[in-house]
Amino acid sequence: MVGDPDAELAAVQAMVTDWEHSGRQQLAEVQELTGRIAGLSATETSADGVVTVTVGSNGLPTDITLADAAGQQSMSVVSATIMATLRRAQSRIPELMARTAEDLGLAGDGVVAHMLRTAAESFPDEPDEPGVDGPRRPPGPDDYSDSDPLRDRW
Repeated sequence: MVGDPDAELAAVQAMVTDWEHSGRQQLAEVQELTGRIAGLSATETSADGVVTVTVGSNGLPTDITLADAAGQQSMSVVSATIMATLRRAQSRIPELMARTAEDLGLAGDGVVAHMLRTAAESFPDEPDEPGVDGPRRPPGPDDYSDSDPLRDRW
């Protein structure tokens, strides 16, 4: 037995209208989340208090402050401390993003979950303070093959 074609068409149209409304609502919620995420920042200070780094939600530094005590340290130690502090600040971004998504009730959304996974994969885990293994050294002659064009640039 065949149903009423007009009623079936009306039901399909109502379903499409619901999907469209739901899609618009989800888009608005995700846009609100991305707007809030864009305003996030994380600030970390080195254990010795010499370096403070702030990064934006994209992980790029927005501020680096060196205390006067940095002048008494070797530049290799200062640069290693800057990088470690930068990585620690970056490592906080995924958690800040997740907390923002939770605050908006969007943590279970598939699109948001993908954004959070991507952020967790993109930013470093919290590193240790520098100095345990010492600062990185410039590459030495044994670090390059004989055919490496960068070999003699150091």
